[in-house]
Amino acid sequence: MKRHNYIKRGISAVLITSMVFALSACGKEQQKVSIEPMEIEEVHAVSFDFLGGKDVMPISGYHGPYTTEQSFDGVSLPNYFTDEIFEAISDCGINMMHHAYTNYQQAQESAIKMLELGEKYNVGIFVFDSQVCQAVGENALPIQKLDERINLYADYPAFCGVYVVDEPGTTYFQPTLIEQREVCDYVPVFQNLKELGIVGSGNLCPIWYDYEKEPYNQYVEEYVSTCEPPYVSFDYYLFDPERSKAGYFYNMDVIRHYAEKYDIPFWLYVQAGGQWNDGGEKFESVEYFPTEGELHWNVNTALAYGTKGIEYFPVIQPYAFSWTTTEQFDFQRNGLLGVWGNKTQWWYYAQNVNKQIAAVDSVLMNSVNKGVIVSGTQAVSDTEGREFIMEGKSWRELADVKGNAMVGCFNYKGKTALYVVNYETDYAQKVTLELQDSYNLSITQNTKVSKFNTDSLTLDMQPGEGVLVVFE
Repeated sequence: MKRHNYIKRGISAVLITSMVFALSACGKEQQKVSIEPMEIEEVHAVSFDFLGGKDVMPISGYHGPYTTEQSFDGVSLPNYFTDEIFEAISDCGINMMHHAYTNYQQAQESAIKMLELGEKYNVGIFVFDSQVCQAVGENALPIQKLDERINLYADYPAFCGVYVVDEPGTTYFQPTLIEQREVCDYVPVFQNLKELGIVGSGNLCPIWYDYEKEPYNQYVEEYVSTCEPPYVSFDYYLFDPERSKAGYFYNMDVIRHYAEKYDIPFWLYVQAGGQWNDGGEKFESVEYFPTEGELHWNVNTALAYGTKGIEYFPVIQPYAFSWTTTEQFDFQRNGLLGVWGNKTQWWYYAQNVNKQIAAVDSVLMNSVNKGVIVSGTQAVSDTEGREFIMEGKSWRELADVKGNAMVGCFNYKGKTALYVVNYETDYAQKVTLELQDSYNLSITQNTKVSKFNTDSLTLDMQPGEGVLVVFE
């Protein structure tokens, strides 16, 4: 059967010159400063030939399309296995589905239809097959039987891997309310998939500030060191009540630490709406969140921190997530697509930022993040004590940062690349990069590429916006 060579290493990129966009540059006379090139480093990333190879960042989604052969309260759910639904997913910029709640074991026809539509609309599919992901521990399928099972669908071009588990726990760290699923049970599943060259999809629980930190560290390391997944993923939905940006950065710092320790990339989930309903209760909707600036901030701070994959939850709104206390449902309060397949505000927010990802991923996917600079009172406060936050506001050609900003610092083929984020989620601002000397720069903002030679770069940035700066 066909196997995907999914771990790609190396550095390459192609940039397209375009018009100047929302920035200014000026020069001043100063003594020439010599900056030595960095050594080219090995890059750890997971890529997929079907998506376009090592230059394309996976932008994935969780939940949907799913089988709906029933009705609730007299309401029959639509058919999600249609051209219209997959076109909407693709047009949003989602290039991969991680978990669709369509079980190959129980709904083979729908699972195959999903693979066919994925091929048509360039959306890679992780197959949910209970014969694989629910046969765990001593009951895990041996390699030969696993190979035979996956052979049933692996030759479809859109096949990118198999779903394994979401938010497993351990005996010492089990915050999820879902049935008890231990990390140790999934070790043979992940390792057998790795032996076959198949990507297994897994995602870890987050940690809140009221949990003990050491058990969480042990939990992440146990998963990464024993399961040996191709990447480590987590979710921290910081725009829900009682969660914070400080907690978000603490969680991402821990995940990145163990990703680097074991030479794998990290991915993270982004919040597509709020007011979720895991408890299956009816409640009145409040003002929708997150805003466009907040969603863009979520994506762009993760890119600055060095993630090699963005994931959205939920793609299609679960039916229970639309329940209200009245007879009316709310099909707009979460999901990129509502229950009826309608585009929500987060579909448009995600589409905009996903276009920027597609414009910069050839650089970010082939770069090594060396650390993160923060500027401004709030950014400094939210990231205090984090391992990957640099001291000061200078690095190589960069002499200073002015404005409330986060700047990811990257080694891109031996050259400096910076991913600059407007840390403000509610308003636009100017962020200025003061440089050691005049340099040739390539700037990608709002998907447009411009070229400058300057020693001072001022960016006019929208709330939560990210801009890529490459020193040529």
